[in-house]
Amino acid sequence: MADISSGMLDEARRKFEGLETVDVSFVRSDISKLKEFATGTFDFVYSQYDAVSLCLRPRAAVKALARVAKDGAYVIASMDTKFARVPRLIERWKLSQAVELLKTSIAVDAWDEWEDQEYPSRPFTWEELAEYFEEAGLQVVEVIGAEVFTSYIRKSVLDRLKADPKARRILIKIELEHCTNRSLVNMAGHLQMVGLRT
Repeated sequence: MADISSGMLDEARRKFEGLETVDVSFVRSDISKLKEFATGTFDFVYSQYDAVSLCLRPRAAVKALARVAKDGAYVIASMDTKFARVPRLIERWKLSQAVELLKTSIAVDAWDEWEDQEYPSRPFTWEELAEYFEEAGLQVVEVIGAEVFTSYIRKSVLDRLKADPKARRILIKIELEHCTNRSLVNMAGHLQMVGLRT
C-alpha cells in the first residue's frame, strides 16, 4: 500500500492490525512517480479515492501506475467525474467555480456539503482518462460509473430508499445494469477505469 501522506499510511496500518492472513507493506510514495517500486512489480494495481486527481499530475500518475504493473496485469483507477461536480457546485451557488471547472478541468471545492475542506483536484471524463491510459500503454477494458442515477437523489430520499430492503435491491439492480453505459458514466459520481497492461 502506497500513499504520499504518512497520516494516511498510519490510518491504514491501524485498519490492518490483527489481520493475520494479509501480507501488506506500507510505503510512502508519490503516485506521480512511484520511484520506490521497480518496473513490472505488481500483478494488480489499484488506485482508489481520487489519488490520481488529487496529485494534480494525472498523466504522470497513470504512467507510473502502468509502469509498476507487470505485463498482463490490470490497472484500475477510481476518481470523481468532472460533469457530476458541476450541478453540485450550481446547487451550492458556486457558479464561478462551476464555470472554472468546465474551462480548466480543475476543481477547488468541498465535494460534499458536509465537507469543510476545499482542495484542488482534477476530475475527469472517461474520454480524458482513457486517453491517459492509452498513452501509458494500457488497453481500456472497462469504464464504470458509480453511482449513475442515485448520486442525484437527495440524501434524505436516498436514505429512506436504502432502508427499505426491496427498494435497495431495485436500486442496486438499476445501477449495475447501467454503470458501464458510457453515455451515462460521465454524470456518475465516480469514474472507475479498468486497463490492461499489454
